[in-house]
Amino acid sequence: MKYTTFNIGLNNNPFSYENVAKIIIGSFSTSNESVEVQLSEGEYKEGAEPTAVVKVVHGSYQDAIWAQMMSKTLCGICTQECIPYRYVEYQGDEIIMVDELVYNENFEGEKYDFDEAYFIGFADKVN
Repeated sequence: MKYTTFNIGLNNNPFSYENVAKIIIGSFSTSNESVEVQLSEGEYKEGAEPTAVVKVVHGSYQDAIWAQMMSKTLCGICTQECIPYRYVEYQGDEIIMVDELVYNENFEGEKYDFDEAYFIGFADKVN
């Protein structure tokens, strides 16, 4: 199994949470992927921000490079300075994890590294 989690800020996003969810589900849902989106409250260096937490369970071809490319694309679509992602792949007993903070191609300010303290994981629902 492999999946990617994205955090998409909503404060300076031209889309509402509902529209972001529709865009993500429409773009990422294929027969090889399942997509879920949750609304959460993130705490960042600039303060609190509502955040769309997106989990994409992958088919065969997606990998960490795909996750990086999608983060760059989402930065442009959602007018974000940066979007963090976490890619996780289980290979038998081994777990491969890639965390990265991807910046918009047009961003010219100070760049930071991925920081676990600010990343929001997808909350799997327990019934």
